[in-house]
Amino acid sequence: MMPYGRSCIEAVEMQYATDLADPLLQVRDVVESFRSYQVIPPGWDETLRHAIAALSRLQASAQVSVLPAGLLPDLDLLVTAGLDRSSQVVDKVATQVADVLKETTIPGPAPEDDDWSFGEASAS
Repeated sequence: MMPYGRSCIEAVEMQYATDLADPLLQVRDVVESFRSYQVIPPGWDETLRHAIAALSRLQASAQVSVLPAGLLPDLDLLVTAGLDRSSQVVDKVATQVADVLKETTIPGPAPEDDDWSFGEASAS
């Protein structure tokens, strides 16, 4: 049963936004750690591989093209060449990810909201 005032479409959109944001946030963490501090996080390549797989599945199943056309190939290039050998690609990926995240509304309260509650709790 959907919470009061929510439609099935809203629930799907919220899940889609969360599914989209999670791998993009992981990519952002890896790329910005390198860009800002020249730190290559442990397991960065595995993190990017998981993000590539998740974004590929999401893009295929949603039949929506919200990702910039070059993002997945650029992520593949980073995994193959390494962060420290692809500074232009790192910058490009950072910009692409930031642009998509700006357009993605993640469910829940926003920092500027007065009320940070998540709505009425349901005991279903």
